[in-house]
Amino acid sequence: MTYMDYVDHMAQWVEEKGHSGPKPSTSLANYTKLNAARMRRVGKTLSWPNEMDAILEGLPAGHRWVLITESWCGDAAQAAPLIWAMAEKAGIPLDVVLRDGETRLMDEFLRNGGRSIPVWICASKEGEVLTTWGPRPHVLQNMWEAYRAAPEPKKPKDVFSREAQEWYNRDKGHSFFEDAMAMLSEWGGGAC
Repeated sequence: MTYMDYVDHMAQWVEEKGHSGPKPSTSLANYTKLNAARMRRVGKTLSWPNEMDAILEGLPAGHRWVLITESWCGDAAQAAPLIWAMAEKAGIPLDVVLRDGETRLMDEFLRNGGRSIPVWICASKEGEVLTTWGPRPHVLQNMWEAYRAAPEPKKPKDVFSREAQEWYNRDKGHSFFEDAMAMLSEWGGGAC
């Protein structure tokens, strides 16, 4: 689906008190409602570094981006509007694929053996995967890995998740854009 289709589906899932996953879940429906609001906020307040404009303008035509996500994923709610804004600026089509609906595709992009999302895939016009990003900015990913490696007893995962969302609010997309600029520049400022 397109990103705008995904946004429309988010609104529908919220209205129906549902979510994108295959099984009914009140908690995933609640996360979907929260994430719809997060996506709107991120989309309204996004601001990227000036260097990003030059990188995006240098990207070649004909490439495609794919975003693997789910409505209930907090990390995806923070990244999806930013990826879409870059795709719009660069004139690159962005396809949104649901992780639990396209498990074959998701299984090609596992992170440390898991189905972590979001996954942003940059592909050439021939369909060759050039690079991928995900599931979260490197700064937060390092925090997540440190949390996972910490010995017990440690704070509950829901507390860490809440702290991660607070980090996203303070960071305002800066770390994501650092990652994106490095990733896109790695391909010669235009190969992705």
